[in-house]
Amino acid sequence: MKGQTMYFVLYKDNAGYWRWTLKASNHEAIAVSSESYVRKTDAQHGINLTKAAYNAPVYEREAA
Repeated sequence: MKGQTMYFVLYKDNAGYWRWTLKASNHEAIAVSSESYVRKTDAQHGINLTKAAYNAPVYEREAA
């Protein structure tokens, strides 16, 4: 993982479900899967959706 800016960590949690974490170059978590997955391929799909969102628009919301 040396030399990378950001990277994903795919792992099984204590309950045996798949999860992922996106880490910054300083190894701090900046995003985590919002759910756990029974199948590894489903967790990998969540990672791919996150990767594909790099050009998603950003909308600012007014304060409540």
